[in-house]
Amino acid sequence: LKHCSKLQNQFHVACCPSGPSVQKLTALATMGKSIRCKIKKRLRTAKRQRVDAMICTPREEKNNAALTKVAAGQFVSMAKPKNAFLYPNAPDAAFPQHEIMKPIDFRSQNLPMAAYAFRGNRRKYTGEQAEYMKNLAKTSHPQMEVLAGGGAILAATKQRVSHAEAAALATAHQNPAAAAAAASSTSGASAIEAAIAQEAAKAAQPQAAPAPATEEADMDAEPDNGIDNSRRPVAKDTRRAQRTAEPRKRSAGVGQKTKANNSNLNAASAAGKVKKAGKVKASNAMKD
Repeated sequence: LKHCSKLQNQFHVACCPSGPSVQKLTALATMGKSIRCKIKKRLRTAKRQRVDAMICTPREEKNNAALTKVAAGQFVSMAKPKNAFLYPNAPDAAFPQHEIMKPIDFRSQNLPMAAYAFRGNRRKYTGEQAEYMKNLAKTSHPQMEVLAGGGAILAATKQRVSHAEAAALATAHQNPAAAAAAASSTSGASAIEAAIAQEAAKAAQPQAAPAPATEEADMDAEPDNGIDNSRRPVAKDTRRAQRTAEPRKRSAGVGQKTKANNSNLNAASAAGKVKKAGKVKASNAMKD
């Protein structure tokens, strides 16, 4: 009877067009996506581009700026502010605040490059399409944002400041010389930026028309194909060409070696002939 009931249930599942059992069977019959699936690979590429644009690229730019300061001799190691929970009376103590960052949105509707990850789409683009796809992969991402918290609260003034400001305040209390060096490097960097901006503004201004040339200016101007007599002439090195042109002399030891080898071979062959003749004579004597 139990066997019959099982058969009835199986027949019901196979024949009934709806029901939870049929939904389970259809879910199990759907094929899964492997790690080697092309569509999933393209979706992972779109997600990786977002991570690179939002996390990796800003981090690399920060590291590059720090290395540039080290190369220029302007790097200053900032001090870490003390924890106000452990040192409440310290002048540079601060209460650290938990920072909640905005999570990265990997949803396909908010990921423009995911719109091109579908079956049958081509992967290679040329011309304007390639440039458009390149810009879309780099510029279609938001910036990292702080949703709540972050920074620190100074124990002395109960004022909320950023991590950089808290580190600068701690450095000023613990190492005033380093704080002064950091301030001077910052002012120098701002001066350099101002000079660059000024040069760019000068380059953007329209240049005045050149003054008409005079005969004296033409006489003083250097010709295009003139010869500079103030430099010492560079002599051409022809020694190697001469060495290659001359016939090479044969070394004296080559002929001597061959003669010695020939004499040794002749002596060895003569000794072999003598031994062979002696053996023949001895065998003849034994026969007699």
